[in-house]
Amino acid sequence: MTVLINSIRFKASLACFMLIALFSGISACSQSPAREGEAQSAETESKAAGAVAVQDQEVWQVIYVNNQRIGYAYSQTRVDDRGESKRIHNQNNSYLKLKRFGQTLNMETHLSTTETAKGDLLSYTFQMKNPPADSTVSEGKVKDGHLTVETKVANQVNRSQLKWESAFHSPSYLDQMFKAAPMQPGEKKSFSMLLPEYNKVSKVSLTALDYETVELHGGVEEKCLHVKMKQELLPGMVVDLYVTKEGEIPKTAADFLGSSMLTYIVSKKVALEELSGGELDLAVQTLIKVTPIPGAHDTEKVVYQLTLDDGDPAEFLKNGDTQQVKKRGERSVELTVVKATVPTEFPEAKVDAEYVGPTQFIQSDDPRVEKYAADAVKSEQNPWKQATLMERYVHQNLKKKNFSTALASAAEVAKNMEGDCTEHAVLLAAMLRAQKLPSRVAVGLVYIPSRSSFGGHMWTEVFLDNRWIPLDATLGKGGIGAGHIKLADSSLSDNAPAPLAIFLPILQAVGKLSIEVLDIETKTTR
Repeated sequence: MTVLINSIRFKASLACFMLIALFSGISACSQSPAREGEAQSAETESKAAGAVAVQDQEVWQVIYVNNQRIGYAYSQTRVDDRGESKRIHNQNNSYLKLKRFGQTLNMETHLSTTETAKGDLLSYTFQMKNPPADSTVSEGKVKDGHLTVETKVANQVNRSQLKWESAFHSPSYLDQMFKAAPMQPGEKKSFSMLLPEYNKVSKVSLTALDYETVELHGGVEEKCLHVKMKQELLPGMVVDLYVTKEGEIPKTAADFLGSSMLTYIVSKKVALEELSGGELDLAVQTLIKVTPIPGAHDTEKVVYQLTLDDGDPAEFLKNGDTQQVKKRGERSVELTVVKATVPTEFPEAKVDAEYVGPTQFIQSDDPRVEKYAADAVKSEQNPWKQATLMERYVHQNLKKKNFSTALASAAEVAKNMEGDCTEHAVLLAAMLRAQKLPSRVAVGLVYIPSRSSFGGHMWTEVFLDNRWIPLDATLGKGGIGAGHIKLADSSLSDNAPAPLAIFLPILQAVGKLSIEVLDIETKTTR
């Protein structure tokens, strides 16, 4: 049952970690953003007016969670004057180290950009490493008003293209803009910037509050402008930036599973000191304790009360056939979860194409995935029985429970047959699609009997009888009872919201959410 104590909270940590790349060091861009509400022409004018000189430089940062140093970041700007045109080269590297149920989780990101002297993006390369999983690499080039991107996931290449507008900014933009166009208390700005982690352009919004005395690394205090940053690809996530009058960002803060993830600018020597993150096992300390639920995963119905310390839990919960939300106050809801009825009729599925075809994370056309699906189903013709046979196949054959992988695609899981709940979920979703059964993944909380707690989890849903029915390959029980609480779902299609965005409800709720069990119904009591 230990596989149920899974790593979704660390998928959420990855989302937070990706945001570090937005401000992981001084960049070389010389543009300045338009103030909110101004026309595009005004933004273009401000680029030239707010230009600052670009010089070779490097910046080091440390990353803390719960007062433990779990990572560092390094950024370098290099000016190339050779040839006919000046080029600005930026390199941003980030490293993160955590522990998950005794296993070490290492993640790295490496971003290289090349820009013109005016800060216009020419090309970039982004690489994410999470051994033992294969690296994910994206390469993008801007030409003739388009950004062409080639992404390699598990040795499969995906090519995409998006229209590139003159108002779009390089991923190296954020830091230098504070030097080019300092903000004032009460001021708001917004701009569009490429996020290479998702190969998409996102609107970034900044709101300046006021100057505050801020404690920096080593206990030094400095007067900084407090700026709140949001970006639309990860709605609900807020990053606090602390900006000096000179435009430096010596400190950032973001909510992290009920704690705060902090970054500080430091010296190279301090940044490269041995990381303490190997001792930080967030997987255990972020579990949500509840009164025991006997036979939770065989129940027919469970009624819960969910309370959030600083918000409305209804914003994080999904309503549907198996889950109904009823408000009980500003910060509490009554949640009724029921076991899905077994489908007996199978009309033609009417769902969007994104739930049927292969994607860069759910490669249903991968030869191994197709073979596993065929081996599981054999000659069975009943679609529901096919689905449960594939659920059981993944449960029985994905034997190596590896907690050191943050995010792997179905093709890679099919190759290595190792991972945690996330890998179970994406492999089953791919196998279902290989058998022409629409599928998606669901994210939420699952009851862990051995700890009488709820922890983050991912499972799979199949579309049959014109409804979504949950399956959980980590359990392999032919469906699920009422021990799962759903927060989000995704097709993981290439055009869907950023895959990591589905983990945000967990990132925002864990550490602030309490759960009370109000009523339990088993099959014998109905």
